[in-house]
Amino acid sequence: MNKYLLDENKFDDFYDLYLYSFNRQPSQQRKNVLKERYEQSLVYGIMNGKKLGSGLFSIPFEINFHGTNFRMNGIGDVMSAPEFGGRGGASTLLKTALTDMYHNQVTLSYLAPFSFGYYRQFGYEQVFDHTKITVKNNDLPRVSQTDQGYIERINIKDISDNLKKIYFENNHLGGLVRSKWWWDHMLDKHSNYQVALAFDNQRTLIGYLIYYTQEDKFIIHEWINMSPLSRQLLLKFVTKHQSIFSTFIYESPDADFKADVLSNPYSARVEVIPYMMARIVNLKDFVSRYPVQKMQLAKIYFRVEDSLEWNQHTWALAINDGIVDFKIADGHKADLELDIQDLTKAMFGYRTLNSLAEYGRIKGEQDKISALNQIFVKNKPQLIDYF
Repeated sequence: MNKYLLDENKFDDFYDLYLYSFNRQPSQQRKNVLKERYEQSLVYGIMNGKKLGSGLFSIPFEINFHGTNFRMNGIGDVMSAPEFGGRGGASTLLKTALTDMYHNQVTLSYLAPFSFGYYRQFGYEQVFDHTKITVKNNDLPRVSQTDQGYIERINIKDISDNLKKIYFENNHLGGLVRSKWWWDHMLDKHSNYQVALAFDNQRTLIGYLIYYTQEDKFIIHEWINMSPLSRQLLLKFVTKHQSIFSTFIYESPDADFKADVLSNPYSARVEVIPYMMARIVNLKDFVSRYPVQKMQLAKIYFRVEDSLEWNQHTWALAINDGIVDFKIADGHKADLELDIQDLTKAMFGYRTLNSLAEYGRIKGEQDKISALNQIFVKNKPQLIDYF
């Protein structure tokens, strides 16, 4: 067993360090929610005498990436006691977690950074953005009434399997494939949230809105539509709260805010917020099963710089009739060179290889860079969940 893995009897130590490190007040609900994550995670820690000095979660998930599922471990609650800080405890645990991921056939890792610079040391890179949209109640758009469909309002604990199915069918840009325990965990963590369900006249669920209220704010947590009717019904539902709340907020996982659909684009204050980071743990598996966008690619050799030794190679990539051939080719002259972070951005569709080359991030032959660029997805990734 990895000497840094903690067992169940260390939960109270982990909980105490969590409360102190993140300045949280103890509560039974908070303890129960943390225990749920603890029981589902690989939990890493380093003792400082009789106390826990550093700790973190490595949470096993799956993600849906353009129709292909990959195993992904989410890193969460990275923490060190102040008296143990500066000794490299968190760094040791993160490096160990990444090594364990590779040996456990995990392809990717995500995390929410407290510092982008810190986690870039470990090969993570920003690939997820959110758009935060804030609208005052008197600036809400006017939505026409329809005699088609209807809205049903429920408590979040009463969500149905049909809602979960809609989430799954609309979540393919790198978001989580939510397992039962993660759904249950969300319901426990956000027990005050409410849900608006949109149905058509045949009583088929066509969309939903998960939201909560905070003083004079109406805050949308998650919004998924299967049709224009769903969007109209749910938007009308939101605007009917105009007399109750002064401010309406939606933090969308889609960084492309469509201001042109508003009658007055000035009515919304829009902020693009850097959200979470990703890391390719197993490059061989990610490229070999990647949903390539071009069926043919003449062989290209590229050098990848990475702190993970199993990724740091010169690689040969060719695609014939959609079949990917990806092999180590150390010793062969590379057509282009890049680090794992820029490759992550390109493969996730966050930024193109051509754009990265324009900023001097990639060295090599432009025609080869352009050819490789064509096989990667161009839709920016989206992630709703947080851990």
